[in-house]
Amino acid sequence: MHVKLTGRALAGVLFIVGILAACTEQLSTNVGCPDLCTDQAGGIETVTIDPVVLDTAVAGLPGLGTEAQMLMANRGDTVDSRVVVRFDSIPARYNKVASDTTTSPITIADSARLRIRIDTAGAKFPGPVTIDAYDVDTDAPDTVTSAVVALFTPARLITSQTFNAADLKDTVDIQLPQAAILAKLGQRMRIGLRARSAAGSVQFRINAVESGLPEQLYFRVDKDTAIKAINLSPYSKTPADQLLLASSLADYTLIAKAPATPPGVLNVGGLPAQRIYMRFNIPPFLADTAQLVRVSLLLTQRPDRAIDVQDTMRIVAHVSLAAQAITDVSRAALITAQTTLDTLKVLPGDSGVKLVEIGPIFGVWRTQTLANTPRAIVLVSSNEGATALRALFFSIEAAPDLRPKLRISYSTRKTRGLP
Repeated sequence: MHVKLTGRALAGVLFIVGILAACTEQLSTNVGCPDLCTDQAGGIETVTIDPVVLDTAVAGLPGLGTEAQMLMANRGDTVDSRVVVRFDSIPARYNKVASDTTTSPITIADSARLRIRIDTAGAKFPGPVTIDAYDVDTDAPDTVTSAVVALFTPARLITSQTFNAADLKDTVDIQLPQAAILAKLGQRMRIGLRARSAAGSVQFRINAVESGLPEQLYFRVDKDTAIKAINLSPYSKTPADQLLLASSLADYTLIAKAPATPPGVLNVGGLPAQRIYMRFNIPPFLADTAQLVRVSLLLTQRPDRAIDVQDTMRIVAHVSLAAQAITDVSRAALITAQTTLDTLKVLPGDSGVKLVEIGPIFGVWRTQTLANTPRAIVLVSSNEGATALRALFFSIEAAPDLRPKLRISYSTRKTRGLP
């Protein structure tokens, strides 16, 4: 979960941001802002330290199905991701007159369709794209995705529909056979979607329930068009004892295949989505009292040749707000706040040292008690869970020159303060 900053934390962030903004242009003079900035004539010291005491990659989302957009991708031997949409309450009867409590059994399901909403940002349409819809209803445990993947078989195929690339934008309707709806009356209907193209690799994103633009299952139950059609939003009844998880599983990304993370490196992004948690031990002078000019996290990137090596991905540094009492790093990596709009742009296939500016995070740390809140940051992909793009970085287990470091520039003069 992301936490909004208030009170002293926000004040600390604004203080540091103010210093950085005000002291950008004239570090070699003592004019411009003598009362709020350091005395620039006093000099700027820069140190590079190895303060990271823990770094690890953890799951990047709070749970299966919590992503706002779901990736449909068929990328040969690298990525195969699909989408599952649950409609766990298909009605068996309907009201011919809204004010009448008498109901009639549903005997037709005319004009049945599944409507999805597509985001084409980063989409790859090599030519006509076929979307296959499968019946993936199963009594297997909800989080055992391998059991659902196994249901994408010819015997479970509901329908296939081919679209021209130009038609795959905004709202797309997948026509469903009437028999598929009638077979599920009074039961649940769970649809698995897979995309493919004879012309090559294909990928695009579908908006999930969490985006506010959910899928819709539509069908008419009477030949009289004056009678309202059935229009259902995704809904999951299971697991029955975990309502929050059930809500998330109304629709979700089903990952059938994804590149493995090479040993010895940390992964940001990708599928399943991951983020990097880093905990620091910083000398008190630098962490608490030094008048900071710039703080940069230095990461050494290892090239990833698995997929889309020249596509751009963006990484954002969040501050972890998890208390010392939370010893599970996976949980701590989800309790964060974004303190800066600065992003690191990287190409997955690139290499070398990359800089992440984290000065404002020090402002938050100075409002916290170290005994209560560890000094930690979390690196997050800006499209977490919605893209297969990932960046790999060396960890503290790597050779000394490849390990993450901090480069800190600070003033050597005490401020005069406000007159």
